[in-house]
Amino acid sequence: MKDSNNMPGAVVYERDGDKIYRKNDCVFGPGDIYCSMWSLLGLAGLNETSWTPQFSYWQRPKTLDDGGKNIIE
Repeated sequence: MKDSNNMPGAVVYERDGDKIYRKNDCVFGPGDIYCSMWSLLGLAGLNETSWTPQFSYWQRPKTLDDGGKNIIE
């Protein structure tokens, strides 16, 4: 954002006793590593424990990462 000091992003702080330290920061923009899918799921009241991506396999693996917990047949 040209001529602006206010940009979307994230900042991580860490508490050490009575002190708080700025640990890390990043700016959101083209090429960032953040997935908007989780924000959209959050709007629906879902999170990583209530939603599992469903992949279409030519042949389903014998074991699934989540144990097949949320498979939709």
